[in-house]
Amino acid sequence: MDSGSLKALWSRSLALLEGEISDISLKTWLVPLEPVSAENGEFVLAAPNDFHRGYAEQYVPLIRNTLKSVSSRDFSVRIAIQGHESLARGVASTAPASGGAEDSGDFRSGTVARAQLNPSYTFDSFVVGSGNRFAHAASVAVADKPGGRNFNPLFMYGGSGLGKTHLMHAIGNRIRALHPETKQLFVQCEQFVNEFIFAIRENRYEEFRARYRGIDVLLIDDIQFIEGKEQMQVEFFHTFNALYESGRHIVLTCDKPPQSLASLESRLRTRFASGLIVDIQPPDYETRVAILKKRAHSHGVDVPDDVLDFISSHVASNIRELEGAFTTVLAYSLLAGGITLDVAREALKDIIQPSTLRKVTPAVVADVVARYYGIGSDDLRSNRRSKEVSDPRQVAMYLCRTMLDMTFPQIGAEFGNRDHSTVMHACSKVSDGLAGDQPGLRADLDEIRKRIGG
Repeated sequence: MDSGSLKALWSRSLALLEGEISDISLKTWLVPLEPVSAENGEFVLAAPNDFHRGYAEQYVPLIRNTLKSVSSRDFSVRIAIQGHESLARGVASTAPASGGAEDSGDFRSGTVARAQLNPSYTFDSFVVGSGNRFAHAASVAVADKPGGRNFNPLFMYGGSGLGKTHLMHAIGNRIRALHPETKQLFVQCEQFVNEFIFAIRENRYEEFRARYRGIDVLLIDDIQFIEGKEQMQVEFFHTFNALYESGRHIVLTCDKPPQSLASLESRLRTRFASGLIVDIQPPDYETRVAILKKRAHSHGVDVPDDVLDFISSHVASNIRELEGAFTTVLAYSLLAGGITLDVAREALKDIIQPSTLRKVTPAVVADVVARYYGIGSDDLRSNRRSKEVSDPRQVAMYLCRTMLDMTFPQIGAEFGNRDHSTVMHACSKVSDGLAGDQPGLRADLDEIRKRIGG
């Protein structure tokens, strides 16, 4: 495709994307991209730097769909760095190095986009929390010693955006580093299905079997997509058996446990459940904060604690949405001139709907106060009388009184069954402090109220 046609195609795509994403995201991440080539079914865009590419890559599926609407061609999309050697890399040279996600000659040529291990998805970049600790430990064990009956198969399940794919890539990357001689193959389930269809259509079934049964480790992401595909299930059953019986390792991810795959053959469900089944839960508050801090550090930006608290408190469903909210705030701050709580509120006003704002309860007040002062919420309900605990406890009691209009006995019951006279004393002490010359206390209360109100 010549340069003029390439630019025209990208221009039409941008025009269509205007109605799909926010104006600030479009102008910040997509408009600066430069179309480079559209050869061999791959549309290549150039980003000004790695930071920009990292954020722009989240829009690749949307760009791909838009290009298909504009051109009626199903391009794969790759974002490279301006001036980097990978910018000129052709499709034929995109296969990973030995020991990575293997390819099989011309079997795949022109049929399905290659799935490759993402080098940024490692165990070091994975934030471990209470909801994913077991899955992380099992994944490390498999990567350190693949093969045999050691957690084989490893079946990880959980909702979208909780880190299953990250762990899958991390396993592959660690095996590549520790066991470069190991032949491994990472594929998305959709790719596996498409290759099987292609093999049948082109009468290349033996090549397909050789590709999937001649490896040491098979990593398949989103295995739930073989539900309802009877012939595909039969083939995968035999592939699974061939690998398992010869001591090869199988790692699968899914959005539900094996027993919930209702339209899957029972013999496959049984085999999926024969190894280790690991559930990945949504991250807790502390894990969400740790994830955001790691993201901020990796991009060299300083994000205030109140902004981290605001994002972590209101985006709790999954990691992908959490990082998306962080990206939105960061992009907005580039235009606003800095990252503040007000900037974060404005950036996320269309993401955090009023219905999703947390209901203010005594527990919410206690949690926010405890986090603000760097202590545990259980400390506020304990018998500890040290100043670093008693002062925050008095603030929490005062806020329950003024924000929630609770009675003194009700507040006392919330904070370790304390007597109402103790609560009265606490509220009076905070009121006296506000009336006196304690500007720090007033600033603390204003900030805590903001965080409680979200």
